[in-house]
Amino acid sequence: MDAAAAATAAGDDEQDQARLDAIADGLQTRDAMRLYNWLSHRCFSDCVVSFYRRALGKREEECVRSCVRKYLLLSTATAARFPHLADSSSSSAAFDD
Repeated sequence: MDAAAAATAAGDDEQDQARLDAIADGLQTRDAMRLYNWLSHRCFSDCVVSFYRRALGKREEECVRSCVRKYLLLSTATAARFPHLADSSSSSAAFDD
């Protein structure tokens, strides 16, 4: 393989990687927005029961904060645990072969 072909292949790899990074960023943004919308809807519908005031009552506000905190902790714990599960499943798949 000559130097020009190697440079072209390296450029193509960089472009492919840039496209993959852009797709991954888009998917992460979409997933974050879906989670935010779902969480907002879930906590609002669970906690807000009175529509007689413009502002949330003290109990409603505490409920919303607690709800959001609970789901964020769950999400963080799941994200922290996921790599360990992926590693153990890949290592067990290696033993199956």
